[in-house]
Amino acid sequence: MNASQQHLNGDRWNDWLASNCPALLIRGSRSAVLGAEHSKAMAARRLQTRLVELPAGHTVHETVPAEFAATVGRFLSTL
Repeated sequence: MNASQQHLNGDRWNDWLASNCPALLIRGSRSAVLGAEHSKAMAARRLQTRLVELPAGHTVHETVPAEFAATVGRFLSTL
């Protein structure tokens, strides 16, 4: 578990900005892992990124699965 977590640490901006294909960034509005300002910066810095916040913690797909699925479906229908 510790080794896995260590691989998540660090600056990942280059990875995030390496593509400009359409992306959907879903953030739980109560997430203690991904802050609102950071997610806004992620969306602003990467072209074709849509940010949607849903009323959940970090595991949005588990907390509000219907809303998560609807959000993904709407995004995919725009491609």
